[in-house]
Amino acid sequence: MNSTLQGLLTLTHFIQEVHNQQQVWRSHPESQLIRGFVEVEVCRFSNSKAEKKSVLAAFKKTVAEFNSEFEDDSQKDAHEFLSCVLDKLRSLSVDLQSAAGDMGISYTCPVNAHITFQMLSTRTCQGCGMQSMREEDYMNLSLDLVPGGTVSQCLQEYLKESQLEYRCECDAEESTQQMSFLTLPNVLILQLKRFRFTESFNLEKVDSPILLSRELMVKPASSITKQTMTRYSLVSIVSHLGSTAHSGHYICDGAHREQKPGDMTDRWLMYNDKDVSETTGASVCYLRQQTAYMLFYEKQNS
Repeated sequence: MNSTLQGLLTLTHFIQEVHNQQQVWRSHPESQLIRGFVEVEVCRFSNSKAEKKSVLAAFKKTVAEFNSEFEDDSQKDAHEFLSCVLDKLRSLSVDLQSAAGDMGISYTCPVNAHITFQMLSTRTCQGCGMQSMREEDYMNLSLDLVPGGTVSQCLQEYLKESQLEYRCECDAEESTQQMSFLTLPNVLILQLKRFRFTESFNLEKVDSPILLSRELMVKPASSITKQTMTRYSLVSIVSHLGSTAHSGHYICDGAHREQKPGDMTDRWLMYNDKDVSETTGASVCYLRQQTAYMLFYEKQNS
């Protein structure tokens, strides 16, 4: 929970959007998750261990009310926790938009504005060539590992055309399917699939190294828009340390966001529960090649 929240707290524009909507959510009874998230952000700078424990416990309780999976204290998956938190924040948008309308103002959902994006799935029959397209909302992508490859190669593998068994109206039984970006988010969250089931259905940890890219170039579907490549910068990494899928420890490395404009120093912080230490982005990308689990990229201003 700590590592996932630290990852989210490095997202400058997402956090700013949360604060921008304060007039709407601060008094709405259903917005305890947003209020709890802001309390977590504020108490990071407190020296009181008791205060931090209380705030985190309250946040966990709120998340558990939305998803009972997080009620107990056994080990959970960081990606599932992230998805749960973002789903809940997003689900509040309808009520908060209505509340904002009653106040004569508008509400912008921070998740929809900065993290949610649309993917286009195109299925093509190999017999008659008929295409079927489907648009779908995503908040992150889960990528298969390309051992020894880069993050960009893992993403390209996800976007690559694949074979699909599908019976078309023309009676052909083979089709292809391809995913492409319809829109691009301000924050692109990528999960690297470090856990997989064996043939005997045992869950195992995959420690194949991936070259972690400080920058990532992404292009939306060329048939939909003429937009050129968009550049993303890596701002935080959640890593799973441990040799098995049933044990281990999550940590977060995040870019230090309190630098002055024009400061080119490569300052990052490593969050390991209560211990925080200084590091660099270059060091993090080298050390986390076999353990990186979730990558948070922010869109660069053109």
